[in-house]
Amino acid sequence: MLSKDEMARYREEHEVMENWRTVSRHVVADLLEACAICGTIREKDRLTRCRWCEDVYFCKDGVCSQQHHMEVHPAVAFWTW
Repeated sequence: MLSKDEMARYREEHEVMENWRTVSRHVVADLLEACAICGTIREKDRLTRCRWCEDVYFCKDGVCSQQHHMEVHPAVAFWTW
């Protein structure tokens, strides 16, 4: 059987870990975003935000930006490549 000191230490450790999990989820969520075209989850610095859409990100590398502009903004697609 555990002593009161050991139980208190385990409780404190559990509380710290729960607080860390809660905070770290929000920190990680702020750093990541999904590409609207391919669905890949990447760091936000590897994605580009669409100038015309409210909250749309797509991959900087590859054809995701071209595909997004052709599908959603065909009038400006030619000028954004």
